[in-house]
Amino acid sequence: MATDDDHTENTNGDYTSVPIEDQDKRLANSIKAKLLTASPLSATCCIFRVPEVLRRFDKKAYEPDVVAIGPYHRKKPSLQPMEDVKKWYLHNLLSRMNMSMLSLIQGIKGFETRARECYQEPLDVDDEENEFMEIMIIDGCFLIELFRKETYSSLRSLDDPIFNMACMHQYLYHDLSLLENQLPWFVLQNLYYLTMPNEERNLSLSELVLKFFRAYFSLTISYETRPRFDIENLHILDLIRNVLLSSYPDTDQTESSSTNGDDKPKLIPCVTNLLEAGVKFRKGSPGMMNIEFENGIFVIPPLSIQETTEPMFRNLIAFEQCYHSCQDKITSYAILMDSLINTGRDMEHLVKHEIIDNWLSAEDASQFFNRLYFDTFVTKFYYSDLCKRVNGYYRTKWHKWRATLIRDYFTTPWTIISLVAAFILLVLTFLQTYYSIKQSYSSDDKQNPANSTRLL
Repeated sequence: MATDDDHTENTNGDYTSVPIEDQDKRLANSIKAKLLTASPLSATCCIFRVPEVLRRFDKKAYEPDVVAIGPYHRKKPSLQPMEDVKKWYLHNLLSRMNMSMLSLIQGIKGFETRARECYQEPLDVDDEENEFMEIMIIDGCFLIELFRKETYSSLRSLDDPIFNMACMHQYLYHDLSLLENQLPWFVLQNLYYLTMPNEERNLSLSELVLKFFRAYFSLTISYETRPRFDIENLHILDLIRNVLLSSYPDTDQTESSSTNGDDKPKLIPCVTNLLEAGVKFRKGSPGMMNIEFENGIFVIPPLSIQETTEPMFRNLIAFEQCYHSCQDKITSYAILMDSLINTGRDMEHLVKHEIIDNWLSAEDASQFFNRLYFDTFVTKFYYSDLCKRVNGYYRTKWHKWRATLIRDYFTTPWTIISLVAAFILLVLTFLQTYYSIKQSYSSDDKQNPANSTRLL
């Protein structure tokens, strides 16, 4: 039977009565004490822990192999050897610039609060030891020195493990493009300015970074023609994405569809099916996102698919899924390419036309894009208008009939000769029949002149 009081046990083992109202107040105070007065995610947060729903398909795609950048992975035992290399790089930088550690700290200290807000909490750092600032300085200067050595070979030494071990660059390309393994761009930018010698005044940080990545990511080779991205970048991964999207058409004017209502992504047939409708595939100019379709011709810029390509795409898509101001353009690209490539036969055709440079098996590559966007949500599909044009062309029966005619009768010189000979034979047969009938009527008129009179 319920009562207005409850009983609690005191320190002597006796039970005392506690009014229900007091219990409610105690619970209210307890819950109130646990409430947060500010959002757990800063509005400026741009370096996230990849959600488990995305990580579960391939955890290694989001974790560094040799070097931790930033606070998330720095305590992993397998990454500790590179900590010594980072400290050595910082020592060499200070010595070469004749710069004190104190001046470096004072030059970057004012950015600590802003830098912290770029990371998704909680951060496993010792605030009493100023560990966060230590990470920003050591990791940031390591990256700056690494990029400089890539461009200026005179800065390298014979005992540098990064440039003496052939495998290190491949690992670093992977590690430095991970979402969880980033430093805020403004931190790098300020460290770059603080440690910049006079001979580098004409080279921006973004150009320096892209020079490092050009061997890994072929599409950045043409970075000289790109605008400088220093102001807009959030971190290195965002720089890579900005370069990819710099060739993207003005979607606000040309692509105006979202996934709300009836405007969900309407996918297109695969390459094999489109070929049956007479669609032709051509290699476009570099600029991965700028895919075009006009008058039955699909123009797709080249893309290299290798083992390290998937982690980069996964992290770009994870960034789009997490960052509030990021549009789903890379995700849209993956969806479009997945609809085009269903089987190894589809992949082989794109490889044949040099659209895809495939270093995997045809079957593995055919599943490449399908795996990328599992459990993602697209708020706007940026190739919606293009898909409408492709589907409209594919559903026109005349295009399929014409493609069948060309495929069956115009594929080789012998089939063309045979078709022409058959046509000539048909024409000759028709003419022979015509003249035979005409000659027969002429003979009848000569034998029966009365027929002509009656006709008059």
